[in-house]
Amino acid sequence: MKKDRTFYQSKFEHYRTMNMWIVITSCISSLFYVISDWYLFGQINTITVPARMAILIPFIIFMIINARVRDCRIMVPLSYLVAHGIMWCTIWACTYLPDLTFASDGFIIIMAVFIFFGFAAPAKWSIVFTGLIFADILLANTFLHYPELTMMLILGIPFYGGICLVDWAVERSYVFQYVAKRMLEESAFHDQLTGLFNRNIIESIVDEHRALKCFDGKGISILIFDIDFFKKVNDTYGHESGDMVLKEVVDVSMSVLELPNYMIRWGGEEFLVIMEGNLTKAREQAEKIRCAIEQNTGAVCPVTISAGVTGYHGGDYNASVQLADRALYLAKNNGRNRVELYMD
Repeated sequence: MKKDRTFYQSKFEHYRTMNMWIVITSCISSLFYVISDWYLFGQINTITVPARMAILIPFIIFMIINARVRDCRIMVPLSYLVAHGIMWCTIWACTYLPDLTFASDGFIIIMAVFIFFGFAAPAKWSIVFTGLIFADILLANTFLHYPELTMMLILGIPFYGGICLVDWAVERSYVFQYVAKRMLEESAFHDQLTGLFNRNIIESIVDEHRALKCFDGKGISILIFDIDFFKKVNDTYGHESGDMVLKEVVDVSMSVLELPNYMIRWGGEEFLVIMEGNLTKAREQAEKIRCAIEQNTGAVCPVTISAGVTGYHGGDYNASVQLADRALYLAKNNGRNRVELYMD
């Protein structure tokens, strides 16, 4: 499966709440390192408190942005920025400590936190952002001169490999969940026989007032058509052949539709097309569909369609659907195999 932006955004959305709580827990927990500082000093000493408290600045920035932004391309790097912020606040505090013997222990603890930051991130990003922790340590060593630097690296490198493996495994496991989710969405919004959208898709293209919000507010028209005398097709050739006719009509219709559209199986042999374009263009599209279907000999039998077209000018979309439906019945009453407009 291709892991594209949609996949990684979906993965981030899945782990978004967890990621937020990891940031919260990590930042708050890091504040309590001041207690271990006091232990090393042998008494309460406030000199490292500003360094420990400094993590609250990126933490507050993260929480503000997290409440407003859902884009993984912004939030994942920001999360890792907070994680490295914890690292540098610790390095800052270390400049005051009399004993750096336990620095390797703190380093491993912070690395362990990075495992969880990788859950919401693309695995390839996690490898890079986590790997930067070694750059943090080597840079800090130029002025802190860790007495156990070699041990920190000996312990850190295999731990880093384990983090990469865990993050890769998490992403791999999410692939199966993502595929199952997409299949569920596919079945929820698509008709199994024809592959068209079903009525459920309407909920995603209307607002709370049932007004259409698709096509960026450009001109919208509505077309309804159904197959003439379709019951006779089923009665004469059987329902399996009738299904073949339905699929043929859909294939022919989709091949001639040129304007951006949502083509929906509205029920039985009836289809609804919500398309971008004015009434004139919509009628042209309807005529193309009608002519193409009329000229198609069909694997089972030739069929024709009747269609009704109307414009959409805002408000509840159902009102426009009803107008298109009136035009469809007018087409049937006028002899079928024709397109009629309803001029509101």
